[in-house]
Amino acid sequence: MVEIRSYRSSDETKLLDLWNIALPYDQIDRKTFHRKVLLDPNFDPNWLLVAEVDGKIVGFCLCLIRRMPMEKVGMEPERGWITAFAVHPEWRRKGIGTSLLEEAVQIFSEANRSEVLISPYTPNYFVPGVDERNYADGLAFFQKRGFEVIARPISMDANIVLFDYAPYVERERKLKEQGIEVRNLQPHEVPDLLSFLKAHMPGDWVRHARDLLLDITKGLADYDQFVIAWLNGEIVGYCQFEGEHFGPYGVRGDMQGRGIGTVLMAKCLETMKRKGHHNAWVLWTSDETAQKVYSRFGFKETRRFAILRKRLSL
Repeated sequence: MVEIRSYRSSDETKLLDLWNIALPYDQIDRKTFHRKVLLDPNFDPNWLLVAEVDGKIVGFCLCLIRRMPMEKVGMEPERGWITAFAVHPEWRRKGIGTSLLEEAVQIFSEANRSEVLISPYTPNYFVPGVDERNYADGLAFFQKRGFEVIARPISMDANIVLFDYAPYVERERKLKEQGIEVRNLQPHEVPDLLSFLKAHMPGDWVRHARDLLLDITKGLADYDQFVIAWLNGEIVGYCQFEGEHFGPYGVRGDMQGRGIGTVLMAKCLETMKRKGHHNAWVLWTSDETAQKVYSRFGFKETRRFAILRKRLSL
């Protein structure tokens, strides 16, 4: 008999073991589970559904709604998210996944949500959606139950060992002739960067930058992990990296098309290489223009995801 119940603290080890068996391309460790699940301000153990059979955890569904507002988007009261969903391979096609999903939809409905997304939740998503190739059965499962694909972002990776900034020196010089300077962030410019991000970039990008800036104050990062573009005393573009994770990066809307993004990326990759990184990766991009820019720097598609949505009747 399958029991669908709420998560308990004693489930941790069993749930992590199941996670890493059922989601082999997205395995996590205990620290990541604590940081991105248990310590998420929007987490509620009652919303982490667990499927149990004879004391064995055979499936789970992580459901979230905003309980704290997100910068620039607020509470998003119409939305709910499923950020992780899994059934043990030996227990699939036995109705367990269906039971978990039905219970999840029920609690979202009771919370007056009009749509459920898989899984572009910020701040603590794991992947942008369902991996179309590696979890094809999972994608089909959701589609058969009323979820529609609304976007197909990709992740990209590049080897930067042989990256050479020389071809971009002339591009940088031409930008300087237009009064545009591209360089690393200076400590006293933090307020300028945050003001730019709040005005022109998505709310989650503000959070990403703030988290990295906080790490800098703790001695865990450096200011040169930000590259910024200046024009007439204003920041008009930026790029950042954490370890081998490249991005986010963006250029103010009215300044796009001038090659600023190309120089930002080149200088950022140059900094990453100088710091000893051999690779750079982008978890997701859905912008075709950005994909073309990434491709010019040797980035290749690694995974393609399906962002899914189900409309709920209130």
